Amino acid sequence: MRADHAEIADFDRGASPGVILPRTEQAEVDFPFHPVPLPISQPRVCSYVKGMDIVLVTTIIASLFVVIGVAEPLAARLRLPLSVILAVLGVLIGTGALFFLRTEFTDALNPVAEAILGLPIRSNVFLYVFLPTLLFQATLEMNLRRMLDDWVPIFVLAIVAVVVATLSVGYALSWASALPLAACLLIGAIVSTTDPSAVVSIFRSISAPRRLARIIEGESLLNDAAAIALFGLFMGFVMLGMPDPDLGAALARFPVLIAGGALTGWLAARVAVWVMALFGRHELALISISVALPYLAYIGAEQSVGASGVIAVVAAGLTLNLSGPGRLPPQAWANLREIWDVLAHWAGALIFILAALLIPRLLEEVRIGDFLLVGVVILAAIAARAVVLFGLL
Repeated sequence: MRADHAEIADFDRGASPGVILPRTEQAEVDFPFHPVPLPISQPRVCSYVKGMDIVLVTTIIASLFVVIGVAEPLAARLRLPLSVILAVLGVLIGTGALFFLRTEFTDALNPVAEAILGLPIRSNVFLYVFLPTLLFQATLEMNLRRMLDDWVPIFVLAIVAVVVATLSVGYALSWASALPLAACLLIGAIVSTTDPSAVVSIFRSISAPRRLARIIEGESLLNDAAAIALFGLFMGFVMLGMPDPDLGAALARFPVLIAGGALTGWLAARVAVWVMALFGRHELALISISVALPYLAYIGAEQSVGASGVIAVVAAGLTLNLSGPGRLPPQAWANLREIWDVLAHWAGALIFILAALLIPRLLEEVRIGDFLLVGVVILAAIAARAVVLFGLL
């Protein structure tokens, strides 16, 4: 039997640009440039989810952490990337929840299934909580001095390739579908990045040159930041109702977003390092300040400066990476990095599971034409990457 449940993709008022908003009533939504009045509807939440028991929500979230714990040894045994195992487990959980909601055999598990698919975690949680965690931890793990030796290929792959792939996918999808160009460029920004986890693991298994792995890892960090900055840029045009934006003006805005975000992140990190140096003997204080840093940098850049919060987080992390080891006690610095490793592991795993939970429900409305458009996107992305890579040879 079919049950109505909460839409996770619905946004709160004042949400960061992350989804296309439904149109029914007027509300004011902030995005990186300035507030604009936009039509937005109230989320459709069933009465059960509105009054969802905190005990049930806590139980489900705790169970997801059990799934995360089981996924790591399972991935090692099957010799598959952890992200693949997490996504598969998330799809299985989502499929099971849908089955219990639709089946006529029993209604006993309906509350649990409804709660799983209607967890009160909105899209802005991914942008403001999970994303800064992942990016900040990645910057702390980088060997910046070695990366600077290969800055040319890293820059080309992380910035130029992302822009080329975004434009290639956007125009190809616009040609093949009836979607407006702004929405197609938005999709291009989403798919223009690469996931290095599987590639790096293969490099290590075949003893590939460390420089090659270092370039891929450096690219993966910066191209995520560049793609998300482009995402926010094109999302602004979509939210403004501009189906065919001036591409020259949009790309001219891109360096401003990067520069403003980088400056905001650098300043935030310099202040944080200065405060942390004052509290050098208090390790918990140092770790607490480091946890606050990426979120304050992100919010400050997005809400106060009108720049890219993602770039601000990356700049803050790189600044702390350069300054922290010389200003903080060695053991405190090592423990700080270990804490961030755990936080990033949880954040990344929750992203994969929570996103995968929605896949079974989304596939219910898929059409044959959608698969053809996916093929267009894949071919355009591969062609764009090939052009950039051959240009480096």
